[in-house]
Amino acid sequence: MLLLIKEKAEDSPLVSICLITYNHEKYIRQSVDSILSQQMNFSYELIIADDASTDGTQQILRENYGQNSKVRLILREKNTEGKNTYLALQEARGKYIYNCEGDDFWIGNDGLSTLVDWLESHEDYVGVCGRRLTQSEKTEALSVTYDKRTDNREISLYDFWENKATFDLCAILYRNFYHDGKWNYRYYVACPRVGDLTIVTYILLHGKIFQLDKVVGVYRTDRIRNAGAYNTITSPREKFEEHLALISNLPDLLSVKLNYSGKRRIYAEWYISSFASTYEFIRQIPYLVRRLGIRITFYYLKKWVDDIRK
Repeated sequence: MLLLIKEKAEDSPLVSICLITYNHEKYIRQSVDSILSQQMNFSYELIIADDASTDGTQQILRENYGQNSKVRLILREKNTEGKNTYLALQEARGKYIYNCEGDDFWIGNDGLSTLVDWLESHEDYVGVCGRRLTQSEKTEALSVTYDKRTDNREISLYDFWENKATFDLCAILYRNFYHDGKWNYRYYVACPRVGDLTIVTYILLHGKIFQLDKVVGVYRTDRIRNAGAYNTITSPREKFEEHLALISNLPDLLSVKLNYSGKRRIYAEWYISSFASTYEFIRQIPYLVRRLGIRITFYYLKKWVDDIRK
């Protein structure tokens, strides 16, 4: 199932960078090189976990990074069906962890050192977060999509779950807690293909994070359809169903009382915004009533009609 190249890099690195990849042949070198070009005056390991890519990703990784002493390649021979990130995190030996994916990349060369220096001097926080830009794969245009009102402030579990503040998992450095035994960290139990919400919740269960106003990387969006991007191989209804399932399963996984209504509303609004016409909305009403109830469905129907009239 697993081909593991170089079991060790640093024995006790300060930072474990966990890069998760699947069918990222087009972008993997840019992603890895942007990490290795960071100015790092601290010990680190770069764990690259490929989930049995069917393109040339594994060959690129072997040929270009197989001999790098800082890189630990985990090249799986069989797809883990949603467990790849969890298994990579279990391998992390660093005091701090940074998560990223094989189609994202860093901007500049001081982003990681900025986050490390900040967290090293703020022991009362579980993590520190930078900002990311988004880049359309179709047009290559860069965009700022984050809310600047949350810059230079702390974010709590309450803030996140009440939709009062957001941050990006691929822009946060956080303390490695995956072996403390406090929670069941098998996030894929709640939903194999949607893990970000659960991992962010794990982080905030351990304390607050601080949001800096520094842009550290780029996240690719508006993806061209391919086997390596969740958003391009999953229909809006499938994504909606998976997120609702995640919300339903999290209470049993976390055993923590959270208010799920806000996140459920966000998912519903996103799904409804994907409808191309009023006709499609009306056609979806029976399904929405089953999933959301009559009152909520007709609230969104009224809102849809009001928006059209404006």
